[in-house]
Amino acid sequence: MANVIKHIQVVKRLAQTDILLSWQSRTADVDALYQWNGTGWTFLADLLGTDLIYDSTVMQNRVYWADGKNPIQVWKPDIDEICEVVDAPVVQYLVTYQGRVVGGGDARTKAEVEADSQVWPADSNQDRVVYCEPLDDTLWPPNNFIDANFDNGEVISGLGINSINSATRGAQSQLVVFKPTATLINDGVLNAAEQRLNIASAILGCPGYHSITNTPHGLIFASKQTVCLLDTSGKEPTQVGFFIGPQMELIPDAMQKWMSAIFHENTYKLSFSNASATTNNEEWWLDLKPQIFPQEHNWYGPMTGDFILQYEVFSGDLVGAEMLTTNMWKLDVEGTYGSMTASATPRTQVMTWPRFQANDLKRGFVDAFGFRGVTDVAGALTFTESISLNQGASTTSVSFVTPADDAIYNVSRPFRKMKYDGQISISHTSANDLEIQSLYLRTKLSRRQSEHLEGGSQTRT
Repeated sequence: MANVIKHIQVVKRLAQTDILLSWQSRTADVDALYQWNGTGWTFLADLLGTDLIYDSTVMQNRVYWADGKNPIQVWKPDIDEICEVVDAPVVQYLVTYQGRVVGGGDARTKAEVEADSQVWPADSNQDRVVYCEPLDDTLWPPNNFIDANFDNGEVISGLGINSINSATRGAQSQLVVFKPTATLINDGVLNAAEQRLNIASAILGCPGYHSITNTPHGLIFASKQTVCLLDTSGKEPTQVGFFIGPQMELIPDAMQKWMSAIFHENTYKLSFSNASATTNNEEWWLDLKPQIFPQEHNWYGPMTGDFILQYEVFSGDLVGAEMLTTNMWKLDVEGTYGSMTASATPRTQVMTWPRFQANDLKRGFVDAFGFRGVTDVAGALTFTESISLNQGASTTSVSFVTPADDAIYNVSRPFRKMKYDGQISISHTSANDLEIQSLYLRTKLSRRQSEHLEGGSQTRT
C-alpha cells in the first residue's frame, strides 16, 4: 500500500533524543501514526479516519493531535499509550497556550455532527476555540470557549501564538485565530475578566496553517496573496510579502491550505505551489537579519526542485517532508544541495532584485548590467543572468561560466534597450554558494534627449 505523509511533529525531550512522528494516509486503509527510526518509519497505531488533515501540539511530553472529525487523541511516549483524551472536543487545529491544550475549527459536515447526536451548528467548533484547564487535559468545562464568529462567512483555518520570540511556550501574550481572509487576536489570560477577542484584520488571514511561525520579530504567516508579520500592538498585520505577491497570486485555491514555512537561522522559509502545480514546488526565503534597515524586506528565490510539505528541526538538523511521499530530507546541508527531483542534481537557486524605474530615461536606454560576487569554494560555476523589461513584456537571458577558483568576479553584460524599467535575476544550479556583493546598472541618454516644442530649439547631450 502506498503511504503519503500528511503531517509531521518533533517531540523534544530533556536529556533524551528527539522523536519524529508522522501522520500518514494509506491506500485502501485507515490513516496511521508512525515514528522515524533513523532510516525509515516504524508503525505505531491505526488512526480513526481516512485521508484526513492533521495538526498537533506537545504539552508535558505528550503529543496531542486533531483531525477535524474525531475527538482529540494523545500519545504518551513514557508509557507508550495512545488513547482519546477524556471528554475532549472535535477540533481541526491545535496549539499549547498558557499551559492548556487549545483547539479550534471543525471539519465535520452538518450530517456528521447530527450523526454524533449533536446539534448543528451549535455543537460544531468551526467558529469556536475551546481549551482545557491548565495542565489538566481531562477537564474541558463547557464554558471554556471563545466565539470567533463575526459573520464573514468563513470558518477557522489555523491557530497561532504571538510570543515575539521563536518559542511556543513562555511569554505568550496573544492567541491568534485565523480565517482565510481574517485575523483575530485574543488578549489576556484565558477565562479571566480581561480576556477579549479583537479583529486585527478583516482582509488579511491565513489559509495555510503550516505557514504560521513564531519569530523574535512577530508572528509571520502566509496570506492569500502576500506574507504578513503580526506584532503585539493589535494593529493590522504588516505586509512583508509584496515582493513575492505576483507569485503567490498564482497559487491554486486548492493548494493554499498546504503552504508551509519555518523560522530557521533568522530566515522565514516558505514553500508553496505555483500556477497549476499539485505540489509545493517553489521555495522563497525572507532574510530577517538586517535589523539596521528594518524597512528592507530581502526575499530570495524562487528555489525550485524541492516539494516541501512541512518543515521541522529534528536532532539539530532542518528537515522537510516531501509532498505526496513518505520521504524525509535534510535541508540546506552545507556543500550538498541535491534536489528532491534528483538527489544527485542540485536544485536551482535564484536571486531576484526589486524592479527599478528610471523615469528620466524615457528617451534613453539601459546600456549594461552586471554584478560583483564571490563563490565559497574553488570551482567553475554556470550562471544565468536575466533582465526583465517593461513590466515583464520582454526578457533577455545570458548564461556564462566563471573561472575555476573562488575569486571575486565583475560580470558585465552589454545591453542596449530603449526601456526605463527592469528587473534583474541571477540563478545557478550548483552545490556551491554564490554571494552577490553588489549589483549595478549602467544607463545612457539618447542623443536627442529633449526638445523645446514652442521655440523649436534643441538640447543635445
